[in-house]
Amino acid sequence: MEELLTPIIFVLLIGGVSGYFAGQLVKRASGMALTVGIIIATILILAYTGIFNLNFDSINASIASFFSVLTTMGIIALVSSVPFVASFIAGIFIGYRRY
Repeated sequence: MEELLTPIIFVLLIGGVSGYFAGQLVKRASGMALTVGIIIATILILAYTGIFNLNFDSINASIASFFSVLTTMGIIALVSSVPFVASFIAGIFIGYRRY
């Protein structure tokens, strides 16, 4: 029983700690959301008027490729490591709520 309990505790600990830091990161990034949104809106307006030359088809293809790989890997990771995901989510809530 002890050889089974040690890896589970390790996974729970790693998930909780990484979730805590992810929660702190989300909390700090949410404070900068308005600034980042204004910068992105400005870049999009400049690209629309022709000042910047952005290849939107290439950007969309890259994002779609990234999410297609992430989705399959995410589902496999979610199914194979439920304790890690559960402790990660709990860590996010604790990290976000912590002052």
